[in-house]
Amino acid sequence: MRFLRMRFDSRRKAEEPTQTEIETIDGRRMAVRLIVNPRARHVSVRIDPTRRQAIATAPSKRYLKHAAQFAAERAGWIAQELSRLPKSVSLSPGSFVTYHGVEHELTYERGRGVARVEPGLIPRLVVPASDPALFEARVIRFFKERAREELIDRVAHHAVTLGVNPVKIQVKELRSRWGSCSVDGVLSFSWRLILAPPYVLDYLAAHEVAHLREMNHSRRFWAHVKKCMPDYERGRDWLHQHGCALHAVGFAR
Repeated sequence: MRFLRMRFDSRRKAEEPTQTEIETIDGRRMAVRLIVNPRARHVSVRIDPTRRQAIATAPSKRYLKHAAQFAAERAGWIAQELSRLPKSVSLSPGSFVTYHGVEHELTYERGRGVARVEPGLIPRLVVPASDPALFEARVIRFFKERAREELIDRVAHHAVTLGVNPVKIQVKELRSRWGSCSVDGVLSFSWRLILAPPYVLDYLAAHEVAHLREMNHSRRFWAHVKKCMPDYERGRDWLHQHGCALHAVGFAR
């Protein structure tokens, strides 16, 4: 298929997305997000694994219909790619999720108290809640608290190495990235990092701290990351290979 091309003004920002529906040969309907991005050189379609949805991009509003049509023509490919994504994992009693890279069974306990890990052949994460409807929120709170504790420790360690001072550390729901560093020195991280092996969280801490030195991904930036964590490639490679499955945790509905 031929891409549509046009000139663009790179100073303009992408506009808010809209949505359309496409249909496969066998009648399945799928939602597709339509995005206008003046920096795009042509219409295109890609899969967003974190949102588990196809995204069609157009260089301007004038080409939105072309982008929607292009997505419709690739409905079969889109359906195939979506089917290859890791299955969503709900944070509900009886589900199995990783914590520090080790599979744990989520267990509901009626009442009040603090979530705890019970060791065993398959460890259990026991989460007390007065109402089963609160279970998922309590599980996420546990993971956020543990992630914050460990990130504060690792960020402080790497900050000393590079001689920088982050203003604030945030652990929250990030759907399209693992971490970020603002120009004001605020570091934000995805709580899902606590699900991965510890060296992965450590890598992200080093990565964002390095951005306090270089707000880019230049050779100097990666040199700072390496100074903090000589074997950082191990954590980066793990995310490249398993990050999609990690993002699928907690998105089942």
